Amino acid sequence: MIAPTKAEKVTYLKFIFYHLGHGQTEAVLDYLKTVVKTKNPEKLAELIGYIEKHKSEIIDYQRRQQAGKVIGSGRIEKGCDQVIGHRQKKKGMRWSEVGSKSLGILKVAELNNKWWELWFANEAANDPNINGIHTILALAS
Repeated sequence: MIAPTKAEKVTYLKFIFYHLGHGQTEAVLDYLKTVVKTKNPEKLAELIGYIEKHKSEIIDYQRRQQAGKVIGSGRIEKGCDQVIGHRQKKKGMRWSEVGSKSLGILKVAELNNKWWELWFANEAANDPNINGIHTILALAS
């Protein structure tokens, strides 16, 4: 979407970002279709089409925050770094997809205190203090 002027672009983007951040996709679509003037109608149509196609996937950050849910990917990125990055990204290392996935599964087992259960499944099956290994193995699929 290319607005006729920089001032209009700022106005449009403020409205769009605010309302998308609050999960109000219909308000944004209505705004794009009725208010926004553009130098490039094809780009505007592309944006409208994208929002229409993905509106069920657009996150309502305000509602998420009010529900006490985390906003951001920091925890996931840290987890990936612990599981994969720390071990597999050392100087000169190369990993096949299968090797990388296998090592990741082992690291997850270690971090979740499931190492014993993974390697000694028969003994673990008889230990009431150990939960199922199925969670770890599900990661492999």
